[in-house]
Amino acid sequence: MASKFRLRYIFRPIIKILAKLLIKIRVSPNIATLLMLSFSILSIIFLVFFSSLLLFSLCVFLVGIFDGIDGMIARLTGKATSFGGFFDSIMDRLSEFNIYFALIVYCRSIILWNFLDLRLVIIISLFSSVMISYTRAKAENVYNGDFDVGLMARSERLFYIVIAMILAEFYGYIGELLFIFMILVILTAFFRYFKLRHLITDFENQDNI
Repeated sequence: MASKFRLRYIFRPIIKILAKLLIKIRVSPNIATLLMLSFSILSIIFLVFFSSLLLFSLCVFLVGIFDGIDGMIARLTGKATSFGGFFDSIMDRLSEFNIYFALIVYCRSIILWNFLDLRLVIIISLFSSVMISYTRAKAENVYNGDFDVGLMARSERLFYIVIAMILAEFYGYIGELLFIFMILVILTAFFRYFKLRHLITDFENQDNI
């Protein structure tokens, strides 16, 4: 059911190699999750206090990498647990919030097209991102399966932010890039809602046959 177009499939070989290296130094899945959270906190420091879009982008990229590493370590070592999945999910949301918070503070004085406060764009993006994750979680509570549909899932959102901030560092247009991001995230939230509503309705009809 999940989308075939996911960055995690592209980065999986790299993540697997890194996970094996971390296993050798006895890094547990939960420690890897905490490292992911730490990079999100560093992203705040680099962007808010040093105004470095490049270092911010590096930290966001590492958040995305470690988001895959913790699960890979759990699978390779057979240490996948229900609590680990719960802990990972909470830390995922918190790390993403940290990244958006850094952007909100950094963009506090930027007005796009002389009328649109960029902080509002980021807040809408944050809300839409939460809805993307929430609709998938609720669908998976109703039926077993991977309901990761739509374009801008977590990995794609993080990767977009990385690329956009690098472009903004060298060419500017941070407002326009974040506005496009907002539109993509909103569209994904609506697409996932209607797609999952259709899928769940189909499942219910099959159960009633």
